[in-house]
Parts: sequence; C-alpha cells; structure tokens
Amino acid sequence: MKSGQKIFYGWWIVAAGCFLNFAGIGIIMNTMGVFIKPVAESLGFTRGGFTLYFTIAALAMMIMAPVMGKLLERYDIRLIMTICTTMMAASFALFSQCRTLTQFYVVAVFLGIGSAGSHIIPVSLMITNWFIDKRGLAMGIVFAATGVGGLIFNPLANWIIMNYSWQATYLIFGLIIGVFSIPTAIFIVRARPVDKGLLPLGGEAALARQSQAEQGGLTATQAFSSGAFWLLALIILLVAIANMGVLHHIVPYLTDMGFSSTTATALMSLHMAMLVFGKVLAGGLADRFGLLKSYLTLMIGLMVSIALLYGAQLMWVAVVFSIMFGFSIAVRTVLPPLMTAKVLGQKHFAVIYGFLNIFTTLGTAVGVPLSGFIYDWTKSYHMAFALYIGLCLIAAAFGYAVMVRGGKK
Repeated sequence: MKSGQKIFYGWWIVAAGCFLNFAGIGIIMNTMGVFIKPVAESLGFTRGGFTLYFTIAALAMMIMAPVMGKLLERYDIRLIMTICTTMMAASFALFSQCRTLTQFYVVAVFLGIGSAGSHIIPVSLMITNWFIDKRGLAMGIVFAATGVGGLIFNPLANWIIMNYSWQATYLIFGLIIGVFSIPTAIFIVRARPVDKGLLPLGGEAALARQSQAEQGGLTATQAFSSGAFWLLALIILLVAIANMGVLHHIVPYLTDMGFSSTTATALMSLHMAMLVFGKVLAGGLADRFGLLKSYLTLMIGLMVSIALLYGAQLMWVAVVFSIMFGFSIAVRTVLPPLMTAKVLGQKHFAVIYGFLNIFTTLGTAVGVPLSGFIYDWTKSYHMAFALYIGLCLIAAAFGYAVMVRGGKK
C-alpha cells in the first residue's frame, strides 16, 4: 500500500464531498427560506404548517441515519449512495407537483430517506477514513460547499420564483441536484483508502502520531453507554435547533421588516459566502489550535450574531449579522464529526456518527417549524431568537465539559 500518488485520491474524495454537500445541503436545506412565503401565500398555508414538511424530512433522515451508518460500513458505498442520491433528487423535484400539505409531507419522507445516505454521514465517514493529516481542513472544505450552494441558489431561486413560479424552481433545482450528486456517487466515491490500495493522507507517519484512542476507539455499544456520547448528542441537538431555527427564517424575517425579497436574498447570499470561508477556516483552526478553542470561538460568534437580529432593521446591522452568522454556523457541520473521532475514536465511526446525526436532524426537525409556530403565535421572531441564544450558551458549556473531560483540546 502507498500513501499517495501524484494527486492523492483523497482530494478527489474531497471534491466528491463538495458536490454532494453542494447539492444535498447547499440547495435542499439552505434555500428553504426563499420558498416559505411564496408557497405559503400561494396555497394558503401557515408558515408553521408549511415548514413542518422540513421537520418530516428531518425525522425520516433521523430514523434512517443509524441504518445508513450500518449499510455504508457493510455494503459498497457507491451502490447505497447511488440509490439515495437518486431518491433525494427525484423527491425535491416532486415538490413542484404538490398542492396540499399532505402531499408535501409524503414527499418529504422520501427526501429524508434519500438525504440520509447522500451527504452528511457518508461524506463525514469518507473524510475521516481518508485523512489523518489535514482532516480538519478537508472536513472544512467539503462542508464549505454547502455555503457555495446557498450563495448561488438563494438569489437564483428568488429570480425564478419572481419570473416563473415556485413550482418551476423546485423542478429545476431537483434536476440540478441529480446532475451533481448521482454521477459523483457512481464514479468518484470510495469509502476507504484501502479500496484504492492507499493509506490515509500522512500514511504510516500520521498513523504513528495518531492517539491510540482514536486509532482504536470505542465500539458502538461502549459509546452508547458513555457519558461523552450523550453530551455530544445534546450539544449537536441544541446547536442544530438554534442554527436551523434562525437560518430558514432569515428571509421572511427581513422581508417582514420592510426589506425587499431581492435585498433579503442578497443578504442571505452574503451569509452563505461567509459560511464558505468560515467552514474552511474552522477546519484549519481545529487542526492548528485544537477543537476546544475553535468550538468556543464559533459558539460565541453564533450567540452574538443571533443577538444582532434584534437590530437588523438597520442595514449595517443586517450586514454584520450575515457575516458573523455565516462564519459561526460552521460549528454545526464541521466540528461534530471531528469531535466524534477525537472523543469516541474511529473503530465504529460510521455507526456512532450515524446515531449522533439523529440529533442533528432532530434539531433541524424542531428548529425550523418552532420558529414558524412562534411567529404564528406572537407575530414576531424575537422570542425564538432569545430561546436560541440560551440554547447556544448551554451547548457551549457542555462542549467545554466534554472536551476537557475527554482530555481533547
């Protein structure tokens, strides 16, 4: 076995991860806010009722996450991902044909199942397996692609909706998702370096430096009975609720305050641009300064940025919010798989992170409609923002505890 070639194949895995996250998260998740008002007003839905479809997709993804973890370890990753990416793309396109909440909810189930095996879990698994050196950087790059997707497709979605319809937007985006994700699953992805006769980046030297805990790590059964697993699960849940509860309501919130939809989506695009830089930088900071410092920095930034929303009727405050929030929400995607590998090891990483990803999707399932229902109840998002700042404070404290307790800095 050899650790590299002219171009180490692990960087092709990074490119594959970028395509998958660009489509599966950057388009599907990060453009949802643009659809809320047009679809709800067109079909007579409440915001809470419509955004509940995202909860259903997240719950389906949550239920399938541990199953996908086992399937990805046991079977050819290309086969599993080809099926899942096809289901994901087709489901998103089918939203164009929905006219009732029930139809949105049914299609959302298939979207969630397909998503479970298309991006977060398989991409995190591949990066963890292919990289020991530069793992944080590689993880940051693949998840930065979600911001690129949002940066491009938020204004594009708004333009298509304004000039054609939200139905055309769902259909076109579904086709784009398929173009980026399905060929990637078929031709590029590989679960482990051994599948190409290679060692992870860094090879034997990196393996020698890597801690015994990370090389071996806990079995899935041991992890599930450990306090560290449940602390990580709670952290992931709270951060996801706060992150997603804000993210998908930025455009409606800004337009409620008098910004045009064009300005609101431009600010959303600024946020997505910063997300790209933030995720790459977060991974690099984790490599250089350690996970604990990187995590606490991002959590403080997340709390401050949410607080800025109270003054976002001022353009300069809205701009500062977009920049800071875009940078800080890297804490939701880049750091959890790194923390999992460090604290619990790599022995059964796919299964363990598959279970932890339940809490990512559960947080998504709660946060998105929670903001919608709070708005429906109070006619304001302010109560929701206060709640999310509190959740972030708790998550920061628990993150510090699990890092120090595990001796991982």
